[in-house]
Amino acid sequence: MAGVDGVTQRPIGRRSVLRGAAAVTLLPADLGIAAGGVQPVGGEGNYNVVANWTFGARRAGATVRDHAALSREFRYRYIYDRGRLDHLASYWSVHRDYPPGDPRSLHVFTDDALILKARIPPGGGLRPGGIESGMLRALLPVTPGMWVEMRAKLPRGLGVWPAFWLNPGVEYPDGHFSATPWPPEIDIFEFFVWQGRTAPRLMESHIQTAGRPQDFGDPHDIFTLYGPHGYDPGIDFSRDYHVFGLDWQNDAPVWLLDGKRIKQTKYQWRAPPAHILVTNQIGMTLPGVDLAGMRAAPENWDYCVDYVRVFRK
Repeated sequence: MAGVDGVTQRPIGRRSVLRGAAAVTLLPADLGIAAGGVQPVGGEGNYNVVANWTFGARRAGATVRDHAALSREFRYRYIYDRGRLDHLASYWSVHRDYPPGDPRSLHVFTDDALILKARIPPGGGLRPGGIESGMLRALLPVTPGMWVEMRAKLPRGLGVWPAFWLNPGVEYPDGHFSATPWPPEIDIFEFFVWQGRTAPRLMESHIQTAGRPQDFGDPHDIFTLYGPHGYDPGIDFSRDYHVFGLDWQNDAPVWLLDGKRIKQTKYQWRAPPAHILVTNQIGMTLPGVDLAGMRAAPENWDYCVDYVRVFRK
């Protein structure tokens, strides 16, 4: 990864081709509610719950049990093009959604989770545009001072690129959109399963400046357990569920894995509030990527989500 003032950044930004309008600061309403015993993993002190999306058709305590409830809180495309953009140029899959009960569905509820599926449709293949996959874009505006957390089990196999990240912009209930500049961006995680890898083991967590670090407070790592190619805790993240968190302290976000602080970076978010993205990305078009040996294996491409939660003190 290319370094900027000690902060690892993606060599070619995933969204570097996007053009945004000038930033307008738009603050969300007071969304906090009593915590009711739910607290962030690794958090100190008491937090209020801003959002608790716990998935499952039959589980006790689930707050999102079906597609109708999911659609009240999330969208299935990127915010760009007035919420209609269905892919980014850096990966192969396009994001689709189908009516509840449709066998092609890419957002499938089990008894105790939500699965973002991926599949090769008729006429598709291992190429750009040849794969369909699920994604979530939360409607909730997220700002510094909040804690964002997800418990998930990731897809496996050469060519998968699961991600969990914050991108600027808000879609409001009346259907209008804030400005959508890029950057900023905070990647809570992404796993590039490429260059001969077959499982998501190397966790990468980035911020983006598009070559303008002065516009984002001259970012630098305050502390990090990451090496030059990411953080390797010796885990295959496709084998079991793990908790990925971002304690978005003002101008100094902290990344956590299963409650352990693994990184803190100086980074100023100078943009509208963020939204949460959970994206099941299959295939890659990044320069230098070697996907030789990738095979069509949709049975391995499930991105399983237990919950997504947002807190603040």
